Amino acid sequence: MEQDDEQRALRPGRVTRLVQQQKNPNRVSVFIEEAFAFGVHVDLVVAFGIQKGRTLSVDEQQRFVEADEVRTANTIALDYLSYRARTEHEVQQKLIRSGFDASIAERTVDRLRALDYLDDAAYARAYVEARFRNRGYGPRRLRSDLLRRGVPARIIDAALDAVVNPEDVLEAARLHAAKRWPRLATETDPNKRRKKLSEYLVRRGFSYDTVRRIVDEFEEDGV
Repeated sequence: MEQDDEQRALRPGRVTRLVQQQKNPNRVSVFIEEAFAFGVHVDLVVAFGIQKGRTLSVDEQQRFVEADEVRTANTIALDYLSYRARTEHEVQQKLIRSGFDASIAERTVDRLRALDYLDDAAYARAYVEARFRNRGYGPRRLRSDLLRRGVPARIIDAALDAVVNPEDVLEAARLHAAKRWPRLATETDPNKRRKKLSEYLVRRGFSYDTVRRIVDEFEEDGV
């Protein structure tokens, strides 16, 4: 990630100035031999004992810069999570879009997972529960949505198995068909009416086997 000013090549030397940044008072610019070296959060200045007169090696400076990036990445990730639950993939992509290296993004995700701020399994179960119970989306739609959010297939399978059973899926498809079928009453061609209902149910996320069974039921009942 880009630092506060254009990052200069680090070189060993003595800290000659610590300057509070005007744009962000929580950050401090560190000058080595009167030349700007790097910027860090004020908390890290205290934590690492960075003070005027201390001599810093290049390795030490790199460690401070990386620690600052990790801290900033954590702050951005937690703010991103404050609005709603996210998947690990969503957080990682957010950090990469914000300019962080993939390694920093991965470290941040690992830390948040360890602290239980990220839990793809819990996210998938909650997502399936909400979208199936409240909107009646079929398993195929739920799977597609979660895959786009980066949830691994095995976690999606477990969530679907835990929340959705075959009878509930059939009932959800029937409810959608019951609402849609009357709207197709003006279609005089039975094959076209069947095709339109089938396409609608497929878009809602139901399998072809489920769609065929439900459409057959409505045709046989003459609803």
